[in-house]
Amino acid sequence: MNCKICNSPSEKIFEKVVLQKYNTGYYKCTSCDFVQTDEPTWLAEAYDSAITSLDIGLLYRNNVLTEDVSKMIDCCFPEAKIMLDFAGGYGNFVRLMRDIGYNFYRQDTYCENLFAKHFDITDIKETKFDVVTGFEVLEHLQHPLEEIEAIFKYSENAIFSTDLIPNTNEEIENWIYIAQETGQHIAFYSPKAMQIIAAKFGKNYYCKDNHLHIFTPKTFDKEQINFAIKGITRKRYLFGLIKKRIKKYRIRRESLQEKDYLFLKKMLNS
Repeated sequence: MNCKICNSPSEKIFEKVVLQKYNTGYYKCTSCDFVQTDEPTWLAEAYDSAITSLDIGLLYRNNVLTEDVSKMIDCCFPEAKIMLDFAGGYGNFVRLMRDIGYNFYRQDTYCENLFAKHFDITDIKETKFDVVTGFEVLEHLQHPLEEIEAIFKYSENAIFSTDLIPNTNEEIENWIYIAQETGQHIAFYSPKAMQIIAAKFGKNYYCKDNHLHIFTPKTFDKEQINFAIKGITRKRYLFGLIKKRIKKYRIRRESLQEKDYLFLKKMLNS
């Protein structure tokens, strides 16, 4: 089996029973360390429900992402006016971001939009966005390069979340992120694999905590990306630097909640 990222040979490192019925091999690239499963013939069954019952961190994750991603957008993409959350699930993140003033829309062909109705990609004419986000998406991709290329068609700037693989094969085998019970996680990325992806698409790559990943043709200076990724430490706060950094990088935004409420009310009464 060849690696889906760099096409180098991949070697089986362990097996798991996926969906409690399919014996499945997991293969690690001998060059870039990308890990992939056997060809996932079980995907239709795995996606009987778009959001699995094991994804109990969904609400907490969206609250954390709202803080982290708003900071990244202000620091790295301050000119951004319209943004898209790809594979946006129930619309939690889009609603949270609109509530704090970010003009986000949602895309998802497999999951019902519960919390951001009428703020879907199907509700607008735009096909290009200033930033596209995709959270807990990359590990689901059967054909990563082709599908990532499709996401980049929405925007040249992307922010993804996915956990990078642990250091050893034993740690990977016992890693909660494998999630063999659901059958939806089939692709697992190393730092080197991420760098290769960035190079293939002419992007610079920046990473926060081995979990949040920025792909962009832009180049950021050290202070800018450090603030976007690391934020304000208590030491910098105590020395009075926090006000200077916030003034320089954070953008004061007006919530879209009231505007959206009036828009939706008008729609319902028309």
